[in-house]
Amino acid sequence: MNMKHLYFCGIKHSGKSTLGKLAAQALGYSWVDLDDLVLQGIAPYRSIREFYQEAGKKAFMEEEVRALKAFLNTRETPYIISLGGGTSDNQALIDVIKQSGKLVYLEVKEPVLLQRILAGGVPPFLDPSDPASSFASLYERRHARYSNICDIMVRLPNYPDVRDTAHFLVETLKIEV
Repeated sequence: MNMKHLYFCGIKHSGKSTLGKLAAQALGYSWVDLDDLVLQGIAPYRSIREFYQEAGKKAFMEEEVRALKAFLNTRETPYIISLGGGTSDNQALIDVIKQSGKLVYLEVKEPVLLQRILAGGVPPFLDPSDPASSFASLYERRHARYSNICDIMVRLPNYPDVRDTAHFLVETLKIEV
């Protein structure tokens, strides 16, 4: 297996962090979440959401790039790096990713993701009067983008146990990477 970094991308609640940790253990990689790296660099902000609301989308996207570059400059071992759901909108970040590893799109069917998202209530990025339609347009846009820019697309089954999904992902990556 080629030991470059693997970047897990996907739409919100596709399992980027949960599956990232499990896959890293199984494949002998270390794991980190890009949001955690960003959070370390934006003190005194206490959350990504707070920084995003105050500084704006452009500043947040710049911080994602800065945090990833700083991290990569200090690491030699291969990592699985879980990305944020909006990575598809950040071309500068995609450029850094493509230079340092492979982009793995964790594809999950739209109804499954919508169910997972709504289990915690209607999030602020969806229209509360019609969350299904607003999610459908977000899903369509991001799915098209991730499908076009990824190096590897893994269509994840909706197993009841996340460990079964992780096993499926690991076995797929062993073939693809």
